[in-house]
Amino acid sequence: MKIAGVVLAGGQSSRYGQPKMFEPFAGQPLYKNSLKALQQNQLEPLIIATNASLQKNFAEQNIEMIIEKQPHQGPLFALQNIMLNFPDVEWFFVVASDMPYMNADFVQTMLTYIDDRYDAIVPKQATRIQPLASLYRRTALPNATRLIQQNKRSMKSLFDQVRVCYVGFEEESSTFININTQLDWAQTVEKEFHDE
Repeated sequence: MKIAGVVLAGGQSSRYGQPKMFEPFAGQPLYKNSLKALQQNQLEPLIIATNASLQKNFAEQNIEMIIEKQPHQGPLFALQNIMLNFPDVEWFFVVASDMPYMNADFVQTMLTYIDDRYDAIVPKQATRIQPLASLYRRTALPNATRLIQQNKRSMKSLFDQVRVCYVGFEEESSTFININTQLDWAQTVEKEFHDE
């Protein structure tokens, strides 16, 4: 069974003001953190989904690049595009590129929930779901395609239509922290500085 590791790195970073996935964090660009967590679990192929304007900033070897023909359409559109481009992959572990505390242990834990009964495996903290740190099975593709045709772009609308396994995580888990604004980034860098 083929399980791909996918880093979604095509966002506009509109609230941040510049492409946040390239900000230096712990000595490397931020997106590498997500990539490394997938890499360390031997997921293959490893895929970075981005757009043409950002592509030149990724200096990666042995990584498949998916360039969105229509950028900034959201994660459901990106997921559908990736599934269509990799027809031999059964599961896709999708992680956002702006998660400084994404780690191999979390990925490993999530992989243990893979089961034929599910189309998606999604972390949940109390009432909050984390669609951009989740596993998606190829069986979700027809629903994703139909929703996009209906112009419904939210990941939640997909979860309403497929078989989801929700995996509980503590509310204070830092794994799911992501960077949306310069303030988020300043707080993260400060925390990192104090933790050293």
